[in-house]
Order: sequence, then C-alpha cells, then structure tokens
Amino acid sequence: MTGIKKKLLILSAVSMFLLSGCASALKDGAEALEEGDYETAAASFQQAVSEEEEDRENLAAAYQGLGMSDYELGSYAGALEAFENAVDNGAEQTVQLYNLMGVSAIQTGDYEKGLEYIQAGLALSDAGSDGERADAGLIQEMEYNEIICLERQADWESAKEKIAAYIEKYPDDEAAQKEAEFLKTR
Repeated sequence: MTGIKKKLLILSAVSMFLLSGCASALKDGAEALEEGDYETAAASFQQAVSEEEEDRENLAAAYQGLGMSDYELGSYAGALEAFENAVDNGAEQTVQLYNLMGVSAIQTGDYEKGLEYIQAGLALSDAGSDGERADAGLIQEMEYNEIICLERQADWESAKEKIAAYIEKYPDDEAAQKEAEFLKTR
C-alpha cells in the first residue's frame, strides 16, 4: 500500500476515533497514530482493548487501531490478529480493511488466508458496498496480490488466467509483464 493511501486510511480512522468521543486510551492511540508514533499508539490501543470489553463499537475501533499500529511497525501477525478481532467485534468491513488483512496474511506467509481476504475485498469493491468506491490504485494492488497468492499456492492455471486479465486491464505494469513471463514457464 502506498504511503499516501496508508496516510489517508490512518487519518480516516483517527477522525472516526476522535469524533466518536472515545475513551481516553482510544483517543491517545488515535493521536499517536496520526503523529506516526506507532509504538505509543499500539500501547494505547492495547490498553483500550482491555478497557473496552463491554463496548463492542469501541472495542472494534481499538482493535482496528491496534492493527494499523502493528501493520505500520511491520508486526504483520499481530496486525492480522487485531484486524480479525476488529471484524469479529463489528468493525465496518471495507475494501481497505480487507486489503490490510490480505497484505498482513501475505507478509506472514499465509497465502491461502491472504487470498481469501484479498478476494473478499475485491468482492466488496465490485458490489460497491464500501460506501464509496475504492481507489483504483488500491484495486490494482489487490488484483496483483491475488495473482501472487495464487502463484504461491501453485495454482498455476488460475494465476495465468488472472495475469492475462490483469495485463489487459493494466498494460503498462512492467512487474506484471515479468510475472506473466514467469508464469508461462509453469
């Protein structure tokens, strides 16, 4: 995910936390997240998780903030667990959230789970149920990651089909061109 997209997602989440009048630990976490102090944000969100057990909305927000902090820190296993807990506690299911979950799973080497989340995010985008259309660059990234997941699972035929459609849609993507050449050998 590009820096600009991550920043927009972070700012969106921070705004949600601050506007909802969340508890102190959530607010502290949101402010630290906005400032790029991800370790402080993670600690604050972890505290909020333990404090917000009775309030599912705040608990979902705390888990989502924790996931975003862990993601930024490169702790992808922790990020994935936190994002999954956010969804389990009623967090809004968005294309962006499923992308973060998919990338986190990919980073941990769980390509099956990564594919599941990427495809769920793409389905949300196709259905237009994300409230607003997902950014075209994000969709392109997700479609490419879908191919990588298929390849890593040795599902060569599906990967070849997806890369052909991808190149037709994004003919200037040089990395995809190389990927297509690689897949021809499979």
